[in-house]
Amino acid sequence: MKKLNEKDQEIGKIMEIKVSSTSKAEVLTRVESLISCNTKFSIVTPNPELILASQTNKDLKKALNSATFSIPDGVGLKIADPSLKIIKGRELFLDLIYLAGKKGWKVFLLGGMDNEAELAARKLQISNSRLQITSECGPKLNKDAAPTTEVDKKIEIEVVDKINKFKPQLLFVAFGNPKQEIWIENNLSKLNVGGAMAVGGTFRYVAGISKLPPKWVSKSGFEWLWRLITEPKRISRIFKAVIVFPVKILLYKISNV
Repeated sequence: MKKLNEKDQEIGKIMEIKVSSTSKAEVLTRVESLISCNTKFSIVTPNPELILASQTNKDLKKALNSATFSIPDGVGLKIADPSLKIIKGRELFLDLIYLAGKKGWKVFLLGGMDNEAELAARKLQISNSRLQITSECGPKLNKDAAPTTEVDKKIEIEVVDKINKFKPQLLFVAFGNPKQEIWIENNLSKLNVGGAMAVGGTFRYVAGISKLPPKWVSKSGFEWLWRLITEPKRISRIFKAVIVFPVKILLYKISNV
């Protein structure tokens, strides 16, 4: 990983994608600081699959590299840099939710399949009575993160209006990658929020729809195997992360010696 300098973050690049090697505590501290001084920010969590996709998707590459925080999520990224500090996106999400409750911040959950955002919001509200939280499914988006139909265009306008009226300090977006990252990049400037974070399938875990792996599985670095067993339909994504990504990293290093 090529090292760069950027304020208080240790920034590097993996296959031309920016990543921040920092602790979760440092991320939380900086988020709190940015919100306190009304400085808008965005958080993405690149993993091997996203970095691979960005090599052929210019909009995704721009979204990842434009984010305020590009947090490495996925032990597979250590193939590129063994010293990289990995922070799981869903764990950062839960820590931000806890901080929001503590600080009295407003939280907006956007996206997810079916009603998982609503279910997740209910569970989070129960576990933290001080939390101000609401949710919306939002529009269906195409591969370019644009509404698929005229109806979805109207839904998007209504959702943006609802977000701006609610004025959340934290907006969590779960449209699936790469749509969620691109959507945040395209819409953040017109959103009245403190910051936005792309969260993938986090709502499903919080809602209890998807099962979390045992702690020993996560610590051992075999979460990909747990996902393959519990969600066989993810096999193509797991193949890219476990097989294709290491090969691409090796070829990239050889070609850039």
